[in-house]
Amino acid sequence: MLERIERLGLRLRLFLLFGLILAAIPLVIAGAFALAAQRILDDGELTAPLVLFGGLAVMVLVGLVVWAWMQVDDTVAKPLLALVRDVQTFLHANPRHRVGDQTARHIGQLAPSINELMNEIAAARSDLEHRVEHATRAQRIQRRHLEAVLRDLNEGVVYCTLDHHILLYNRMALHILHVSGEIGLGREIFAIVDRPPFVNTLERLTNRFSSGRYKQHRDHLMTGIVFASKCGRHVLQGKMTLALDETGSHPVGYVVTFSDATRHLQRLASGERLLREGIEGFRRPVANLRAASELLAQDAEVLDAADRAQFLQVIAAEAAELSVRIEELAAGHHDIVSSSWPMTDVYSDNLLSCLTRRYHDNPVLRCDITGEPTWLHCDSSTIIELMDHLIRKVAEDAGIDTFAVRAETGASRSYVDLVWSGPPIPAGRLDDWLALPLAPGVGSMTGREVLEHHKSAAWSNTLPGGGGARIRIPVLAPVDAHTAQATHGPPIRFEFYDFDLLKRVDASADLATRSLRDLSYVVFDTETTGLEPSEGDEIVSIAGVRIVNGRILTGETFDELVNPGRRIPSRSVKVHGVTDALVAGKPGLDVVLPRFRDYVANSVMVAHNAAFDLRFIALKEKQTGVRLANPVLDTVLLSALVHDHTKLHTLDAVAERFSIDIPPETRHTALGDALATAGVFLRMIELLEVRGIRTLGEALRACESLVELRRSQSRY
Repeated sequence: MLERIERLGLRLRLFLLFGLILAAIPLVIAGAFALAAQRILDDGELTAPLVLFGGLAVMVLVGLVVWAWMQVDDTVAKPLLALVRDVQTFLHANPRHRVGDQTARHIGQLAPSINELMNEIAAARSDLEHRVEHATRAQRIQRRHLEAVLRDLNEGVVYCTLDHHILLYNRMALHILHVSGEIGLGREIFAIVDRPPFVNTLERLTNRFSSGRYKQHRDHLMTGIVFASKCGRHVLQGKMTLALDETGSHPVGYVVTFSDATRHLQRLASGERLLREGIEGFRRPVANLRAASELLAQDAEVLDAADRAQFLQVIAAEAAELSVRIEELAAGHHDIVSSSWPMTDVYSDNLLSCLTRRYHDNPVLRCDITGEPTWLHCDSSTIIELMDHLIRKVAEDAGIDTFAVRAETGASRSYVDLVWSGPPIPAGRLDDWLALPLAPGVGSMTGREVLEHHKSAAWSNTLPGGGGARIRIPVLAPVDAHTAQATHGPPIRFEFYDFDLLKRVDASADLATRSLRDLSYVVFDTETTGLEPSEGDEIVSIAGVRIVNGRILTGETFDELVNPGRRIPSRSVKVHGVTDALVAGKPGLDVVLPRFRDYVANSVMVAHNAAFDLRFIALKEKQTGVRLANPVLDTVLLSALVHDHTKLHTLDAVAERFSIDIPPETRHTALGDALATAGVFLRMIELLEVRGIRTLGEALRACESLVELRRSQSRY
């Protein structure tokens, strides 16, 4: 029966509903009067029956109206509200969203018609996106070129606003500054470097611009800068350039290119110290030699044999000491020169490929790479020229036409080997080859000089186990341990720049009055041993991702495992997959939480069911000394605001409404859930604006009102 009624048109059903009410009214009144008349005839009393049955009639009529309203509310008002929310979600958050079959089943063809309209709009949007995609393809190519340049530069690059907030940085900047989570788009650069050099240098450049002196200045709007990292362990040297707007009328920021000058300055200091010690060390022996020689020359006839012998002994002793001093000075000079020679970490495959390519078209000589690749620290150009020189000499001397080159890593050094089938080269002959100049491209440097710059030597011996001979050249092991994992590290990140931050609202403005679109966020999540922090449950993983200028910066994530100091129950392991073995040896919360506080900095924090995660953190305030006083937005409450037609506000349900896919392997991991929540939150911002919630203060007040409403409802 109900299904047959639901198949009727909306207007017909409303007509029948109110027709039923109209029909019921006279029937109820007539029935009431009939009963009252019967009672009057039986009892002869007039007032009491009229009041009684009139009141019953009124109550029945009120009941009919209430029932009618409930029917209208269930079949019209609620479905229409759900339709409004579905349309808002489609327009402002999720273009793939459609009205469900059950959402508006009581209101006829409205839902299918809206879905048809959504499909038309989606098709139009898709066509527009394709047009925009085609129009902006050249811009994306330019962006990729910029990314490639930034990635491959051997200098660090940081672009900042005039108030010292970071707009751009490259991967080398992270490496040179020895930082990771401390740097980020929109953050102050003074979190990682000392303030005075930047402030003073920028003031000099802005004064040069405002006075017009830059037009005649040799360096235009550029000047040198020397600064230290925040930790004070690294000294950086480079150039600061003032950046102007597109019209060139006023400054908008500055660019700093820099390199690590720590070793260079240490070498300079070593050279100065060596020179000073050499001068001081020479002064006394030279003075004694001069005095003794002058006495011998002036008083040769007066001095007897004993005195003369004594002066000669002084001269011999001082000459010996002077010789020792000269040798020490020469050794110190050699160390400084060799350490000053430009060397970098080089992947052996890249270095040896440059060598073997020289013989690809050689009809006589063949050279191949063997063995596993490794990392070396050397001057690749001179090593290649030396190896080429030795290959040609061995071929000429021993008639060898097939060689192999390889690199190995030893306990303290790495080695480059030239291998062939045949006897080793005698030491004297190898020394003669090393004394010859190499190719003109390296300044006619000899092989011996190349080895001296590398603090190395070369020798020829039989291969271990026989079967051939080799010339072995030791070189330094890689300076940075991270290069050994460079080929297996995280993917290259491209969230290095955002020039739209130049247009952002003044960060000093009151956060509550700032637009939700203009704020920086950290969306975070935790995984725990259980659900009861007051009963001893602990955090085992904490992760966060930054949102800046409406972009999720997947390259600036925080993801740390935490040793909880207790066993992780198997029921919790089944949820998040963090086992006792994974957290063994990991730092405790007293180490990780201060890092997380630095990562969050002054951002607004966002979480799904934030009260749960913050409770775990708050209970550790005394232990860790960390108190997070940042504003917090909860996507559970925000979902209840923008989708008040449903009670489903789990992360999975909300993500499904916004068509955000959560890979099964990342669900219930701290970083995976944080990334999903970040995607949900970005979609919510536009829906909040539709509801008139545009600032952080308005969002916080709306959430507080919702919490108070739920508390009030829980009392009844």
